[in-house]
Amino acid sequence: MAWEYYGDALIIVGAMTTMLLIAGLNFLKSRFRRRLVFSLTLVVMGYVVFLIGLVFVRGWDGMGWSLIGFSLYVIGLLTYISVVTYHWFKARRTTHS
Repeated sequence: MAWEYYGDALIIVGAMTTMLLIAGLNFLKSRFRRRLVFSLTLVVMGYVVFLIGLVFVRGWDGMGWSLIGFSLYVIGLLTYISVVTYHWFKARRTTHS
């Protein structure tokens, strides 16, 4: 249950969930979904591995799982943001030329 975890873990999970939902909604509204599949897959895998490390695995092993999951999450999120930004600049450059 939620009261078994510290407040910082709940805040991190809440922030990660919010960013995942925003990225997922942006993915569904995007015109170039095929280019975003890899980075969104990394984000979802990182989120799942982080939650597994937080909930099911205890001790130092759980911290390792959480660290790997968070790393995958951040790498996927940075890749997602950079691909979206690149396509935004590319579309803006071609329409204003």
